[in-house]
Amino acid sequence: MEKPSRLRVTSFLFRFVRVFIVLGIACALAFWLYAIRSKPEKKPLVRIPPSVRIFEAHSRSEVMTVEAYGTVRPRKLVKIAVEVPGRVEYLNPAFLEGGFVGNKAVLIQIDPRSYRLGKEAAIVRVNQAKTDIDSLNQDIKNLKNDIELARANVALAQKELNRIRALSKNQFASKTSLDKAEQQHLGARIQLQAIQNRLLLTPSMMAQKQSVLAMANVEHDKAALALERTRILCGFDGFVLDKQAEVGEYVNSGQTLGAVYEKDALDVEVRIPLEKMKWIQTLFSEGRMPAARVSIANFDDPGKKVWEARVVRIKARIDEKTRTLPMTLEIQTNLTDGWGDSFQSRGAQTQLFDLKPGAFVKCKIIGEVHENIFVLPRHLLKSGDKLYIVTDSHLEMRPITVLRKFEEVVYINGGLNNGDKIIFSPLPGAIDGMQLTIAAGEKQMGIKP
Repeated sequence: MEKPSRLRVTSFLFRFVRVFIVLGIACALAFWLYAIRSKPEKKPLVRIPPSVRIFEAHSRSEVMTVEAYGTVRPRKLVKIAVEVPGRVEYLNPAFLEGGFVGNKAVLIQIDPRSYRLGKEAAIVRVNQAKTDIDSLNQDIKNLKNDIELARANVALAQKELNRIRALSKNQFASKTSLDKAEQQHLGARIQLQAIQNRLLLTPSMMAQKQSVLAMANVEHDKAALALERTRILCGFDGFVLDKQAEVGEYVNSGQTLGAVYEKDALDVEVRIPLEKMKWIQTLFSEGRMPAARVSIANFDDPGKKVWEARVVRIKARIDEKTRTLPMTLEIQTNLTDGWGDSFQSRGAQTQLFDLKPGAFVKCKIIGEVHENIFVLPRHLLKSGDKLYIVTDSHLEMRPITVLRKFEEVVYINGGLNNGDKIIFSPLPGAIDGMQLTIAAGEKQMGIKP
């Protein structure tokens, strides 16, 4: 039993010595490494100013514009309505929705036969009335001749009566002869009086017959007008907006058969908020109507068509619901593109009917011109209307005067000078007066907002 116990003790001592030797070697190695270590070089702390990118501010003249949206409407829209009833005999082949019809072109022809007969009957009544007047004029002429003869007859009867009276006074003529002479004289006078009475009635008869003639002429004109109204003509060059008739259809007076609007005559009604009126108010005060440009909205083609327009009238009252002032813009016939160049000079079509009624358009009304204005991106404007500017390599939070904030830009008319270095790069933790460095080359790039 003693021998195994002695072996265990020996084995334990051997392991202990071995671990002790390994630890000693490790400590010696660690001490040697510590002894030969290099000491770090101490450097002073240097603060580097933040680097920023800048561009120089330059003023310019800027035209204030007011943008609004509206719908294109025909300036002259005519609804085609029937003035006389009848059956549609003819329709212009171009009388279709979107068709072009020329000035004085026949759009619709109502069956004219009954109206033509009515006109002919009216002509007969006019001729009959004229014949009656001619007959009465002849009667008047005959009566005047009869009066002359009747007067001569009265004179002869008077002369005969005077002779018989003289003979009867000398008892050379009988009482019977005297009575007969007096009767003849009285009859001549009665005949003269009857002719004169008939002549006196002729003016009223003439007036009556002239009234009949006038009424016949009126009936003739009405019949001629009714016949003329069977043909419906277009009063201008235009396009058919609507059609509601077919050949053979019977139509009544007042029935609408379609609508036509004039070519090259389109308007846009826009509504301007009152706070935007100040940008165009000066032109109205000077008695001028602002010009405008119209383009189709929601169409981002950079070469899209732009139509010249002009404000032609302002409505009499403000819209109660939107509190805006309605205006009417008259679209001109000259057409430009997105760069302001004429389409005609670029060889493209310049037909106004490319812009049709009902189109939703964007209108830009050109207002007054402001001089010495700085136009900057809107995101550069900090809270409190301030800009970050580099002045002598230090940050200056300069307050400025904002004339107008419009879409993505801001118009500044105070607080800036030409050549001021405006920071357009992010600057977190900005402090007024902090030192800055300008990124190399940015100043020379001529960055524009």
